[in-house]
Amino acid sequence: MRMSRYSRGRSRSRQGGDRNSFWLSFSDLMSALVLVIILVLFYILYQYFLMYDDYEARRDQMVILQASLEQSEEDIAAQEAALAAAQSELDEKNNALTTAQDELTAAQDELTSAQDELTAAQEDLAVQQMLLEAAQRAADQTQEELDAREEELQTTLAQLEQQQAQLNEQQSQISSQQSQLEQQQRQIEDLVGIRTQIISDLSSALRAANISATVDPASGAIALASDVLFDTGESELSSEGRARIDAFLPVYLDVLFSEEYRPYISEIIIEGHTDSVGGYIDNLLLSQQRAYNVASYVLADGYPYISDEMRAHLREVSTANGRSFSDLIYNEDGTENRSASRRVVFKFRLTDEQMVAQLQDLLEQQNAASAPAATQTPAPEESVQTEPAPAMEQMTGTGTNNG
Repeated sequence: MRMSRYSRGRSRSRQGGDRNSFWLSFSDLMSALVLVIILVLFYILYQYFLMYDDYEARRDQMVILQASLEQSEEDIAAQEAALAAAQSELDEKNNALTTAQDELTAAQDELTSAQDELTAAQEDLAVQQMLLEAAQRAADQTQEELDAREEELQTTLAQLEQQQAQLNEQQSQISSQQSQLEQQQRQIEDLVGIRTQIISDLSSALRAANISATVDPASGAIALASDVLFDTGESELSSEGRARIDAFLPVYLDVLFSEEYRPYISEIIIEGHTDSVGGYIDNLLLSQQRAYNVASYVLADGYPYISDEMRAHLREVSTANGRSFSDLIYNEDGTENRSASRRVVFKFRLTDEQMVAQLQDLLEQQNAASAPAATQTPAPEESVQTEPAPAMEQMTGTGTNNG
């Protein structure tokens, strides 16, 4: 029983609490609704005041426009009064003008009659004037054509005289250039023939002296194998190398310094070459030292195999250069021929050889321009080659700088 009463009492208490919560929620809802209504009223009042202010501003503008309209009406009335007065004055002037117009019409009629007579006379005069102007224009046009033709004739004569003078000058230049080219052609042919003859005589002299050396048939350069002149990787001449030079140099200089060829020899070049084994700079130094040692050996005072006079002239025209491995020699299969690349080369250069080569190019270009269909035959050169030295055919070398 107690438990049942307790349960009923607890249930009643819960129902009372739910009722209180409902009224609290209802009270909050009404408060929120009142607040919304108040905000709406405030917004309506705000819009009202804005509309009222706008109404006041528009009313002020209407007052101003009304005043301006009244002023415009007054101005229009004043202008209408002035216009009426002007119209009256204009009517009076029109009446006076009509009277003057009648008088003018009468005078105009008289003038018209006189004008008709004058017009007839002017028409006759105009016809005569037109005929005269036509004749004058024809005469002027004829004279202008005559003047233009005279001017064209003078211009043509002046151009012909100028062209004739230019033609004469060009003909003179062509004759002078032709003479110069013929002289240069003869000089080229002489020098080409001299080089060919020198190469032939060198080959014959070396063959007669039983010296194994190859003479380049185009340039006349003679290569001596480094392996014969120097030990591997060394720059000092070996005893065998001195013997080879002692046998070669007198024969070589006897040909180049002969009375027939000596005036044409401008330079004798001793070049050292190496193979590509090792660095370029090291090989450059080695090639320079070898060329220098060959030159210093043959140019030294007391060298017994050439005369003092020949030594003095050789000192004037000789130079020694090192080329490192910049001018290698290759086998037929494209691989480097190291034995042939290691060499000391004796070259000679003829007097004004470079200038003559340029002149020859100029001659060939002018010949090609004047006769493009003609075939040009190069100057013949004798290809003379003695048997190659065995040492140049089979040479070996080792080391990092064996050039």
